[in-house]
Amino acid sequence: MAAASRANENDGWIQMFPVCLEDDGMISFQGLESDSWKRSKKCSELQIFRNIENYILIVKLESPEKQKAAFEYMTIQDRNDESGIRFTIQSYKDTVPRCESVALIVSKDNKTYCLRTVKQANGEMQVMFQERNIPERISGERSEFIFFKIPFSEGDDKYFKFETTLEQGCFLAFERSENSHTRRLIMKRVQNKDEVDETTKFSHSSE
Repeated sequence: MAAASRANENDGWIQMFPVCLEDDGMISFQGLESDSWKRSKKCSELQIFRNIENYILIVKLESPEKQKAAFEYMTIQDRNDESGIRFTIQSYKDTVPRCESVALIVSKDNKTYCLRTVKQANGEMQVMFQERNIPERISGERSEFIFFKIPFSEGDDKYFKFETTLEQGCFLAFERSENSHTRRLIMKRVQNKDEVDETTKFSHSSE
């Protein structure tokens, strides 16, 4: 028997599934809210992200097509002078609880940017920033703006990895360059969930 649906009070949709046939011939339904994320009131103070080399994540706005990021070594003075290194970690409530769901937002040159994952036509995953305000609600079970924030190891409350909800096993990571002291922020597929890949290991703090 086909499912029915109705809108809930938050303008989302609830899928109604038949459960049983009552004595009077009426069918009773059970409601299951469709997959979505709703912005939570939980929001971090401004955070600085670091990789395992203690390099700091900074937004690079070279052009509208190349709004990317990299990890760089910075002195305290550099941190004080530089914009685009302090991120807000915005939590989202998931209607199908899985891991902690977050969006990463940064301000640079008086504009707000959201970190997003983009899947190219060839299947390659890229990470970049989009100038926009964070959405109140995101429908579906996948989003280019939502990441699962996962402890890097069990019980770890300092280091985390960030898995895009667009594709299971695809994480934020850094890539070393032979000709540069910067470390580019990329998306990286980690096929084995038990694999320890420290390029996906990040910490964040207010200083």
